[in-house]
Amino acid sequence: MEQPTIPVNPGSSTLYFLISLLAAIAVAVVAYIFVMNPNTIASGSWAKKEGFQGPSRGVSNIPCGQESSYAVSLSELFSSKTSTTEEGEADLTEFKVILSKLCCMKHDLMSTNRVVRSTLNLPFVTAHDREYIGDTVGRCFAYSLPPRDLDIIFDTWKDRGLTLLDKLCTSYNLSDSETNAANNDFMSVWSDTYDIARTVCIPCKKPESSSPRDPKGFMPDAIKELGTYLGYY
Repeated sequence: MEQPTIPVNPGSSTLYFLISLLAAIAVAVVAYIFVMNPNTIASGSWAKKEGFQGPSRGVSNIPCGQESSYAVSLSELFSSKTSTTEEGEADLTEFKVILSKLCCMKHDLMSTNRVVRSTLNLPFVTAHDREYIGDTVGRCFAYSLPPRDLDIIFDTWKDRGLTLLDKLCTSYNLSDSETNAANNDFMSVWSDTYDIARTVCIPCKKPESSSPRDPKGFMPDAIKELGTYLGYY
């Protein structure tokens, strides 16, 4: 007995062909996009146009530079110029270390897990550090950093940073407008981190989770009435 044959539907083969063709086109388009645009990290140049603080990485050669568009602007300002003095590059390296400490301290203080991470591996520099910055952040989280100590730490960063910036503006032949912009950018980075540190490190009230055994800041009665620290002993 002859078996009945199933008639071939020409429309189904055409449909399969169209689906295969569309899939091949889609794969080719995606491959073209990845080949022509291998760098998928956002550029820091969009930060000002879109109003965002900056992408997570790839914006500058400053660690934690994504925390401040002002720090990125300072880095880009000097990266396009050449020093005319022998000590210019060394001063720029130290200046970038100060910027990175301000940015990384902001990043750690604003983190929700309250862990010393971004500031953990930053170097101690005797020219502008009163203590290791990781210890400073840790004392902030433990509420054991007196306000006067915090002010001394930030004042030292500011004074050294402005001194280096003044030398750099001369060494890199910055114009008056560029010099003013650089000073304003640095003070914006400094004041931003300082305001955050004052809020996080010095709480307005005693934390509910604290206990009598927790470390706390202590200020002797002999220095409570002292004036503003001016850098002299």
